Amino acid sequence: MTLGTGSLRAATLIDRAARWSGAALVAAFAIMVVYVIISRYLFSSTPRWAEELPRLALVWLTFVGAISGFVRGSHFRAGLLDLVSLPPMLRRGLAVLAWLAIAVFLAVFIWTGWKLTQITWSHQTTALSLPAGIFYLSLPVCCGFALAGLILKGGRA
Repeated sequence: MTLGTGSLRAATLIDRAARWSGAALVAAFAIMVVYVIISRYLFSSTPRWAEELPRLALVWLTFVGAISGFVRGSHFRAGLLDLVSLPPMLRRGLAVLAWLAIAVFLAVFIWTGWKLTQITWSHQTTALSLPAGIFYLSLPVCCGFALAGLILKGGRA
């Protein structure tokens, strides 16, 4: 699979955007948690969003972080195949098989995540009255970006 430098640049852009978004979500999550702790123990008043909003940020943070792992080829890679002395053709075949398995895995998550989002979108969260599907929307969105990055990277680690 040989792809041009434009596709590698696009994959790098997806990776970089995921890392910056992840960093922003980590910062927001930390600020929310610190604020809730201060409110609870210093002012004896817990904000009504104290559990719901950090949980939402954590769910999105997890899947946004996974985008970078998939694009970089480090998410499901333990490096064990590199330690085994196999003929180069067999190693390449196993690498292609692993790439295809990851692509199928992501495609299934996109489809099922979209179905879950549709089913739960009409429900509301307890504290903020947001669509409950906003939690599940992280699956198709983030797996879609991960699959795009994986395809654009073209199997290169």
